Amino acid sequence: MVHLVFLGKFGDVAPDALARPVLPGDVRTLADLKAWIAAQSPPLGRMLAATPLRLAVNQALVQDLSQPIAAGDEIAFLPPMSGG
Repeated sequence: MVHLVFLGKFGDVAPDALARPVLPGDVRTLADLKAWIAAQSPPLGRMLAATPLRLAVNQALVQDLSQPIAAGDEIAFLPPMSGG
């Protein structure tokens, strides 16, 4: 089991059931996870595909979607930031 955190507008769309999913065995990388999320929640999947996002695994920013994921990982989906 992993812990998924959807921040900002992603959190507004993400179903609660996606917070601590039991992933199927074929979900091994961040790219696989993103595709699996899109299948579970098409509205969230469309938003993730259309929005520049950043991912953090165990609170470390990650750019390579081929990074493997492991049980117990916390994976955060971060929307673009704006501010002043």
